[in-house]
Amino acid sequence: MRFAHYWIGIAILSIMFLLGREARADEIYNPYNSWNGYKVYLSPARHPDAGNRGECGNNNENNMAYNSSWHATNGWFHNDVYNDTSPYRNLRGRGYQVRISTGTLQSAINNSNAWGANLHIPVHSNANANTDCNTTNSSVFGTVVIYRDGNANGQRLANDLKDRLGPRSPGTNDYICHNPGHPCTQIDLGELRLINAIAAYQESEFHNWWTGVNWINDYSWPWRMGWAIDQFLGYPR
Repeated sequence: MRFAHYWIGIAILSIMFLLGREARADEIYNPYNSWNGYKVYLSPARHPDAGNRGECGNNNENNMAYNSSWHATNGWFHNDVYNDTSPYRNLRGRGYQVRISTGTLQSAINNSNAWGANLHIPVHSNANANTDCNTTNSSVFGTVVIYRDGNANGQRLANDLKDRLGPRSPGTNDYICHNPGHPCTQIDLGELRLINAIAAYQESEFHNWWTGVNWINDYSWPWRMGWAIDQFLGYPR
């Protein structure tokens, strides 16, 4: 009976853990000053095989994506556009309310829609075949942003993200493409198909070359996501 109780206890804890992950609250951040009226939902990668997706060294796509999202929301950077050190270049400083997903794919879709997000941006990093971490050919890497086929607003948001991130990502092959379809992915992405908000799926850079991984982990670039969003929305203040 003692062993039976042990395994019942383990089963209950396992169920609670799974339910906890599903029900885990997202992180919500309010603007520093006045709200500009827009809600931005950032949805970092949550791959079950993260760490084994070609990432160089001991890096993990999920962790890098979350950190990029957090820094886009909260990070304080030297701003090479305005040439000052103002902290108000991140999303909160630009007046946005931000929600960062910490749950499952389905909870991200549900929470984004229920929250009434205006923009929904999955944040990921990329990998390609036939290259390794010591590759230095920048022409096969870069920033890729995906939009839902036929969605003009999603295409415009994707293009703004590519234009603001691409020039600073070390890869030079920056482009946008529609989903589903070649060359991005044939997978019908739920975070484009099932989202009420205007959505663009950001592959910030490739994580299977050291130059790309080092750039992703530098976190001096995620404020550019706010710049792209500002550009897309016409700098609401």
